Amino acid sequence: MSDDADKRTAAMQRAAEYRERAAQYEKLSEEARQRGDAQMSIEFARKAAEELTEASRIEDSIASPR
Repeated sequence: MSDDADKRTAAMQRAAEYRERAAQYEKLSEEARQRGDAQMSIEFARKAAEELTEASRIEDSIASPR
C-alpha cells in the first residue's frame, strides 16, 4: 500500500474510534437522563457532540481533494 493509502486508512480508523466514543457518551447521557441527573446527561451529550465533530472533521479531510 502507498503512504497516502496508509494515511487514509489510519485516518478512517481514528474517525471510527471517535464515533465509537460518541456512541458510548450518548449511552451514558441517556442513562444519566433516566436517573434524573440532567447535569451529567448534558455533559455526556456535549462530549458526544465533540467526538462526532472531530470524526466529521477527519472524514471531511479524507474526502477533500488536495
